[in-house]
Amino acid sequence: MIYKSEFDKERKECNEPTHIEEDISDPTLIEIDELYGAADVLSMKHADRHHEKIRNISLIAPLIVFFFLLYEAAAQHWLIFVVTALIILLYFVYRQPNKENAHEKYLEYRVLAEALRIQYFISKAGIKKKVIEILPWFTEIRIPLVKNVLSELSSTETDKKEPILDCWIRDQMKYHDNAHKRALKQLEKNELYEKISLIATIIFYIIALIFEITMILYAPFEVETAHWVRAGLKIGVGTATAITIFLSNYYGKMSLSSKVDEHLRMYWLYQKVETKIRQTKEEDEDEIIYLAEQCLIENASWYSHQKKNTPDFAVE
Repeated sequence: MIYKSEFDKERKECNEPTHIEEDISDPTLIEIDELYGAADVLSMKHADRHHEKIRNISLIAPLIVFFFLLYEAAAQHWLIFVVTALIILLYFVYRQPNKENAHEKYLEYRVLAEALRIQYFISKAGIKKKVIEILPWFTEIRIPLVKNVLSELSSTETDKKEPILDCWIRDQMKYHDNAHKRALKQLEKNELYEKISLIATIIFYIIALIFEITMILYAPFEVETAHWVRAGLKIGVGTATAITIFLSNYYGKMSLSSKVDEHLRMYWLYQKVETKIRQTKEEDEDEIIYLAEQCLIENASWYSHQKKNTPDFAVE
């Protein structure tokens, strides 16, 4: 759980915040935009650190498997020191003091930024309802930072009502459409790598089976040669396994299938509201509130999925 005091401290050190829109003149929107910019940049900063830790663990774990196979199968006994060093390195990477709590901050700051984005456009549309009044119960109890920041906004009402169809709804439609395509491409790439790794493993097992049957029936190789053939097959199978471990540790933590579904749902949601506004030629307040509520629910669902993706590893 991240406290507001931590966010305020980091926000003061945030020198290059992003903006929801350029050339904002309304004081209410300026205040919301400043908070959004800080939460957005801080979320991305901690996301980079979180993903870096996952990437390091994902690379070290299969290297341990690979070098241990060389040590055992190829009788390269000196490699036990390499394996030991990698195990120690993995331990320190995995157990390193995480004073910044990068994973939690990445998630909570992201949910905060999205709540502020929603408040910004509700306010811009001239709607008096506050996001804090429609927060999902899950967000209230699990991410109190969101409620604490929103409750301290000096105002959520603007001087005039402005259209939000293009700057919010269509803009987010485009974003989620592109994000869905990127996530789908990553998922397809991961599935291809997994398939290649599986096929390689099967091929090595078939070769090993044929080799052992040949040795039983004909014994065409000397003991020393047979030993090195078996060592090569073990290393081949082990390498394919190490690749699978990397894919499981790294791409598995990206929750690609969930990302694909989440972006597609959000695209459909914005498309539904955009179609209704286009048909009625009116930005109906109830429809916008409905959109805001659904977005907040989706953000809570995203947080719940991503919370499971803490850095861990498997080496078997």
